[in-house]
Amino acid sequence: MRRRYILSLILLLFFVGCVHKSPPRKPQVPKGIYHTVRRHETLWRICKTYGVDMDYVARINGIKDKSKIKVGQKIFIPGATRPLKVKVPIEDITSARRPRKRFKSTASPSFIWPVKGRITRGFYQGKGKRHDGIDIASELGTPVRAAASGRVVYSDNKLAGYGNLIIIEHPGGYYTIYAHNLVNLVEEEVWVEKGQIIAKVGRSGNATSPILHFEIRKGSKPLNPLKFLP
Repeated sequence: MRRRYILSLILLLFFVGCVHKSPPRKPQVPKGIYHTVRRHETLWRICKTYGVDMDYVARINGIKDKSKIKVGQKIFIPGATRPLKVKVPIEDITSARRPRKRFKSTASPSFIWPVKGRITRGFYQGKGKRHDGIDIASELGTPVRAAASGRVVYSDNKLAGYGNLIIIEHPGGYYTIYAHNLVNLVEEEVWVEKGQIIAKVGRSGNATSPILHFEIRKGSKPLNPLKFLP
């Protein structure tokens, strides 16, 4: 009789435990928003803008190669409450880490002057102050020519201060930059030949008079154009 009582009590306690057992918790989905990738945005720059860890964002979005994201791709940003505008600096466009199509030749290009005129501001890299290229004053509408053959990787006016801007990629990891144009005459991803007219001198952006701001870069590093021009 005593054994039957103890067995009944054990079964009763087991039954009560099963009834009151908490249901399994559903995995928590982090709050956030989806960011739509725009031209020239990198995953690193997107994550820096939102203040989130890039490795974590890549993992939860299933991104295996962090250097390869596509325009129009939607990336989930955990913790974000609203979409933010990602500012793209020139360094992101000319960065050597950025995937580009290969050139048939890797030889360093020879450059010509993109426009004739007077240099009003030179190249300097000082503490607290820097000017990454040279400013060449010329008549409004003067043709601007490609300083070397290459592929146009940027032709737009979305970078603050530069106005209508063209960036050309050349063999050897070199880039040339043409800013403050009155109008851009070439589109992105087209090939241009050395000496080809690509724009007209203007005063767009923060320019106060007709000038061409011209830069030569090796990857993201600005170089003194006067050391390359004949």
